[in-house]
Amino acid sequence: MKHSLGFVLTLASTLAFAQQGGIGAVKLDPNPVRAGQEVKITISAEGEAPAFCGMVVHFDDGSESRQVKIDGKESKFPVTISKTYAKAGSYNVTADGRKIASHFPCVGKATTKLVVEAPPAPAQPAAAASVCPEGYKMSGKMGKAGDFSCKGGKGAVAPTTMLVCADGLEFFANDKSRQLGCRKPKAKKQ
Repeated sequence: MKHSLGFVLTLASTLAFAQQGGIGAVKLDPNPVRAGQEVKITISAEGEAPAFCGMVVHFDDGSESRQVKIDGKESKFPVTISKTYAKAGSYNVTADGRKIASHFPCVGKATTKLVVEAPPAPAQPAAAASVCPEGYKMSGKMGKAGDFSCKGGKGAVAPTTMLVCADGLEFFANDKSRQLGCRKPKAKKQ
């Protein structure tokens, strides 16, 4: 008689769980998401939401799966958890019924694909404004003191005003060679 009572209780609990709904769908918001941005994962029930079951959510990125216990009070369907993916790629997010401690497994399994996009490239610093007037190009590189020279192209017109040079530098211009710029002052002959 003892064995038949255990069998009856097992059969009754199995039938009770069979009549309940189970895991219905996994919804991701946003999808696609950028790497480093949080995504909300919502697991909804199919049919009548079970009040007492367990499931595991797999993230497909090598991180540890998350266990979820449905108890009908604090944790019930729909269940929302958050996750941040570090790398771009395509991931299958799966909610799978699993026995967790005294919680029987939720019935069913649901999977949804998540697309994680690469983060935007870092902004490039704005190009420094040209120190040379229109029609002129810098010759070589700017010196440590801020000294530079510009060479005029064909038809380049000499500027009507002198260039403003950094402290300790002086403006120079050579109309014949179409060069101008800022340089360290030349030592004066005595």
